[in-house]
Amino acid sequence: MKVQRLTAARVQDIAFFAVFLAYAWVGIDTRLIYHWQGPVFSTLPGFLDSFLTYPGGPADYLGAAVAQVYAFQGWGAIVLTAQVVAVVALTQVHFAMLAGRALALVRFVPAVLLLYFANLYYDRTPILPALLLGLTLAIFFVRLSRRWRNEAALLAAYLGLSAAAYYLGGMAIVFFASAVAAAGNARRPRFPLWIAYLLLAAALPAAVELLHLCYVPVSARSWFAGTDVRRIIVCWGLYVFYAVGAAVALRRGSVAAGAAAVPRKTSRPARPGPNGKRRQAELPATVLLLLALGCMAAVSYRLNSRDRRLAALDYYSLREDWPAVIDASQRLTAKDFNLLSRYEVNLALHETNRLGDDMFRFPQSPPALLDLRVDMFLPYMVRLTDMCLRLGRVNEAEHFGNEAMIVGGADPRLYRLMALINIIKGQTAAARKFLTVLSYDMVFGTWARQRLRELDRDPLLAEDRQVHLFHQRMLRDDDMLQVWQRADLAAADRERLLLDQLEQDPSNRMAFEFLMGVYLLEGKLDAVSALMPRIKNMSGPAYVDANGKHRTPRHYQEAMALHAEQTGRIVNIEGFEIQPETLERLTGFNGIVRQSPGKEAAMRAAWDNFRDTYFFYFTFGPGDYR
Repeated sequence: MKVQRLTAARVQDIAFFAVFLAYAWVGIDTRLIYHWQGPVFSTLPGFLDSFLTYPGGPADYLGAAVAQVYAFQGWGAIVLTAQVVAVVALTQVHFAMLAGRALALVRFVPAVLLLYFANLYYDRTPILPALLLGLTLAIFFVRLSRRWRNEAALLAAYLGLSAAAYYLGGMAIVFFASAVAAAGNARRPRFPLWIAYLLLAAALPAAVELLHLCYVPVSARSWFAGTDVRRIIVCWGLYVFYAVGAAVALRRGSVAAGAAAVPRKTSRPARPGPNGKRRQAELPATVLLLLALGCMAAVSYRLNSRDRRLAALDYYSLREDWPAVIDASQRLTAKDFNLLSRYEVNLALHETNRLGDDMFRFPQSPPALLDLRVDMFLPYMVRLTDMCLRLGRVNEAEHFGNEAMIVGGADPRLYRLMALINIIKGQTAAARKFLTVLSYDMVFGTWARQRLRELDRDPLLAEDRQVHLFHQRMLRDDDMLQVWQRADLAAADRERLLLDQLEQDPSNRMAFEFLMGVYLLEGKLDAVSALMPRIKNMSGPAYVDANGKHRTPRHYQEAMALHAEQTGRIVNIEGFEIQPETLERLTGFNGIVRQSPGKEAAMRAAWDNFRDTYFFYFTFGPGDYR
């Protein structure tokens, strides 16, 4: 059996896309794309209908469907790479038709730009489906232009195909129009019909939007003009590549055709050259190609590293993988610790029973809780809804969940939270509605169907530990005026909110630890001392050691030691103790501070042994002391 050797082009393809796939798998992690964008897709009957009512809707639908696979790291990388392979293949066919022969390496240019675009985790622009649709229609039109000689018929075909390109892919029409213009120029170089093709392609979306002919969710201008410079560069780069590339390909094709038409005058026949030189040239070309891809991957990884870090933190927080949240926080810079990321890190420390011991190992600054306000950033609204639910503020959770659905629509994360909220409130019928819709989701469908079966067996889910805990914490009395109507506060009174939760459930560890965090961050040692008697109601590994003996978390001891030093009073609280080691460390810290000539010198002297203590934070204020 004869085995056919791989051609140089196939070797380049295999090498290029192997590197692309590896980077998509590890460097991008499509799970973060799925999480940050939250693409809504459902197999629910009628879901497709809304996408068929506006230009670009089919591309949006296709993009949302494909993006569901991104929820799985391996399959997501494969599907993302497969789409780019399809773009490269269509690009090769398109330029080969125009030039009359294959063009080396040109086909990979869009893949390099799309690699950069894939690192824009937050961008929902369906550029891959649009590009595939535009290229497919362009190839079809170029074939027609080779067979049809009637300009009127070609113009009619162009109008029909451009309308199809705009309806199916939105701004895919621009990629289609550039190819059409190039083909038109090749047929009639002196007849400016190709200019009309470009103008008509630009006029169609402009007319639809200006005359309000139909609903358009995203303006055509946002593709090529806007505040997001990174996405604009990709869109313009692809458009210029296909426009200029088509013109160059046609030029090379016409030159090659002219040369072939002129017979050679030679005294002797040309000798076929050996393949050695060609093969020697192929290796540097492949290496150069991979080097270009590697450079783009490195640039993309660096420029979009902040989005990737924050997306990873939020992703693991939503999945309640608390050790992974803490691990991801180690890669955050000081500027990354914003209100949302600080809360997620502190929540992870709370859930792993480390908040009272390790809180000041991470950059901290007030406030400890999220602001109870509506925000247009969907991940913030999801975490805010979850935070209210965890504390026991179920009505506030329902309110912010409804507000979040205005921002995120039928986002499955919100539907999951809203189902749980209604279960806790005993509104099983409402919970079933959310779960039924969610059961058609490709990612969360299995979970929703399992939850529906559990409701069939136990309508109140009385045996569910999480539901029982949230139901126990749920506030029974209305405190809206006390929390929201303080004259000296524009926002909610976090202190009153958390105290009311402790009155409802004295064992509410989250309310206790985050209220303690509020006082620690604001340096209110008197408030810490007043709250400390509630520690006797706390349980779990944070308050009971391996031998079953009650213990006090480290930062609480440090704060009370400072309070005792300031007031000169002995601390005597049930369930609380200050270990001798804590008092010794305070004495050592005070000695270093007193002996240092200034604040900066004191910080440097105490850095190695005390930077993760509350002593350090209380003395020097908020900062990154890692």
